Amino acid sequence: APKCQNSDDITPEEDAPSKPDPLDPKNIAESILRLEDLKSCSSQQLQQKQDESLEVLEQALTILKHTESIISSIRRASVGMVSEDIEAQTMISSVEDTPKAVKEWLAATFTKQIFGRRQTVEPPKFRSIVQAVRASMYVDKITRKASQANITVTPATAMLQEDLNKWDIDVFKYDALTNNKPFRGLFGEVLQRYGLIKRFKINLTHLENYCALVEQGYNMHGNPYHNAVHGADVLITTHNLISSTGFAAWMTDIEIMALLFAAMIHDVEHTGTTNNFHICTSSPLTILYNDRSVLENHHISTAFRYFQNEESNPFSKLSKDDFREMRGIVVEAVLGTDMSAHFTQIKNMQNALFTPSAVNRNTALTLILHCADISHPTKEWKLHKKWTDDLMEEFFIQGDQETQLGLPNSPLCNRLETLIPESQVGFIDFIIIPSMNLLGDMFDALLLVHNEEMDKEGTKKHDVKVKRPWEARLAENRARWKSLVTPKEETPATNGRISEDEGEKQDTKSSSNGPVQKSSSPAAAKQPPPAAKQPPPATPPKQATRSGENGKTPPVGSND
Repeated sequence: APKCQNSDDITPEEDAPSKPDPLDPKNIAESILRLEDLKSCSSQQLQQKQDESLEVLEQALTILKHTESIISSIRRASVGMVSEDIEAQTMISSVEDTPKAVKEWLAATFTKQIFGRRQTVEPPKFRSIVQAVRASMYVDKITRKASQANITVTPATAMLQEDLNKWDIDVFKYDALTNNKPFRGLFGEVLQRYGLIKRFKINLTHLENYCALVEQGYNMHGNPYHNAVHGADVLITTHNLISSTGFAAWMTDIEIMALLFAAMIHDVEHTGTTNNFHICTSSPLTILYNDRSVLENHHISTAFRYFQNEESNPFSKLSKDDFREMRGIVVEAVLGTDMSAHFTQIKNMQNALFTPSAVNRNTALTLILHCADISHPTKEWKLHKKWTDDLMEEFFIQGDQETQLGLPNSPLCNRLETLIPESQVGFIDFIIIPSMNLLGDMFDALLLVHNEEMDKEGTKKHDVKVKRPWEARLAENRARWKSLVTPKEETPATNGRISEDEGEKQDTKSSSNGPVQKSSSPAAAKQPPPAAKQPPPATPPKQATRSGENGKTPPVGSND
């Protein structure tokens, strides 16, 4: 169809047949493009194309009628599950050959010890077939190396264009190229790759102003770990998780934008101390948020408070419904990064995968952000090692403060006693392996549901087995940490600390850098808890034993 204006959307390779099959994805995509063209036409142009306009509208109406019944059959329902914190604590305490400090850290960090579950939020519905096809048109855009935005190619911009889709992108190098201002170029570039700048009419000047506020918020307290570099790393990892697996094609535009936004702001104005530290010291934030997910609530509140200045609100053109949906996703996803909800979150998704078609959409998005937040053990050794060193230093600074206040040291916060390699092996075995295995299984299951729906309509089936770029790095890093564990009979003289050179001398490849923040499930220990049957798509046991054969799991932690 002739266009009234230039469009950067991808045009289908084949023309729709004269009598279209209403559910043929190519014909649906063609209808979408033609409708978008007509929408941009002036009144005079519409009069000149009256016959064509009627034809396009009739075709669109036919498609919508045929998809109505399908949409109603795949609407998502919340899957409310019971917390498994007691079971998780019992399992942790029963693991052999794990230092007591590591067990205490696991129980203190990854289980709810005081408060119950928060109420679930009604999730948004799954997108219609029309929306799914429209989203699939962005797949090629996601993999393009260069944005179509007219921007000056600085070294930082050139690095993004070349490396943004790489799993092991050196975010520390990128941060240095931006003079510790990573979000101003990064967030706009990521949104542009999904076509969201144009889709939601985002003002680029307001976007840059907002990103500047986020950068200031992240660097407010001078944290070694929870700073703008960590926020940028989680944003890039979230992008790679949904793009490299193809999962973005089955997300709505507002879901993609909300998840990427949540990744960017998930730790803004982090204080460099844990939720438990705030509670024990009765900090102002604890009083404000009633001891519940103190930091996570603060991150969310801060991020939306930045919108109060109109010049710093890039989403001012969103409709009320779109903004409300975006806010709901962001709130739930960031609250899901509270480490104390980890085991409950993992158990709920494991149970939900018994019936993939009923998986709560928001629950799926929350798991993606949670895994991105704790993903540094899945990156190459030099990156993971630096992340670990930075996080341990942040822990030790908190431990120093606790000592000055006459408080007992929190787990892994005593710089004289913490065993870093042991903590890392446990963190990987207890938290990272089961979390990443579950995430991969979730991607497989949800894409399979979509594939089956397409197959019912005669569309050619495609392989839905997603790539898991994290597996090789995770196995290598665990092996390296394992080789550095201090034998029981020896007294560690360096508290498990190792230099970069010492790490490189190990026979096994790769390792990780220590404690990560907010992470997931107990599943990959030597023997997973005696849960009911595994969901059909799940494969955690095999992958868990591959990376954690000995079952010794002394994890290292993260600050909430």
